[in-house]
Amino acid sequence: MNDFDPTAFAIFAKTEFSTLGTIAVVLGTVVVLIAGFVAALPWIVQPFLRAVLFLRYDIRRIGLENVPKKGPVFLASNHLSWFDGFFLASSLPRRGSALMNADIFDWPVIGYLAKRCGLIPVPFSGPKALKASIEASRRVLDEGKALGIFPEGQLSRNGMTGTFHRGLEVILSHREHVPVIPVYLDNVWGSIMSFSGGCFVKKWPRGWRRRIVVAFGPPVEPPITAFRVRQAVLVQSVVARTALGFVPELPEPIDRTLPSFNHSELGLLTGSAADIHAPEVNVHQIGQKPGTVGVALPGVAVRVVDENGADLPPKVEGRLQALVPGRPGWVEVGHRAIIDGDGFVTITHVPAEENGGAH
Repeated sequence: MNDFDPTAFAIFAKTEFSTLGTIAVVLGTVVVLIAGFVAALPWIVQPFLRAVLFLRYDIRRIGLENVPKKGPVFLASNHLSWFDGFFLASSLPRRGSALMNADIFDWPVIGYLAKRCGLIPVPFSGPKALKASIEASRRVLDEGKALGIFPEGQLSRNGMTGTFHRGLEVILSHREHVPVIPVYLDNVWGSIMSFSGGCFVKKWPRGWRRRIVVAFGPPVEPPITAFRVRQAVLVQSVVARTALGFVPELPEPIDRTLPSFNHSELGLLTGSAADIHAPEVNVHQIGQKPGTVGVALPGVAVRVVDENGADLPPKVEGRLQALVPGRPGWVEVGHRAIIDGDGFVTITHVPAEENGGAH
């Protein structure tokens, strides 16, 4: 006996084909939407990044008026976390590019988004790394675009601003028309993407949302040198710390048993940390130098000036001044000092009435 019912089969087939058609239309629509989003990403990258980062970070932007709205511009920032490129790119008041360690572009999803967002992969180490970075940077500037770089060339392992390499001087050679904007990212140390706790990522985030301040300063006055740009970034660290509204704990690698400078009125101004040498990942970070009191702490700027108050270049003795949150303008410390090209401060003369401070 044949139980086949052609009418029932026709209804079943129609229903199945209708369902498959609906699924195909939905999937096709999703594919089209994703393709359209990916194609449009370079133009909507900043609001997109802000929306994504908003879930975890409360980003406050300061000094946006200092960034030219068109033409080439060079932005130099401190470097504390794997997400610094995203923080900088999302905070710019215009579309721009930033150089980032090529390793991050191997990460699933994040690496692809980084490419579509205009971030430029450069080798982290090796003989071709510096040349590739310089060539990529010059190309962006010569196209009249905004470029952000991290002149330290590596992520800070102690929470302090390290040496600014002179590669930026090579990039800007014969490009005197390009404004150089100092940028400071504050309260990034302590995030899971920073090296706080002695590791990246493998730690619990602190709180639901982390407040990050991105401070853009006025263009650095020529002549442009790595030292002068670093000094300008330190000034923005004070601006950022003031806007942050609270004082984070000192980065844990700062060792109070090592040389530092604690001013009687202004508080702790400089500090030192253990040197870090990890050749397997090409990391070399100097945290201390004999005879110095370390480098300016996060949220503090120090400088050496002549008798007329003009900034002095590195390794030239003069009057030591400090800029700290809560005190207007540069304050005379009362000591004479030298600051070397890496930012380490050597006290050369202490007033007779000064009983403490540097150790």
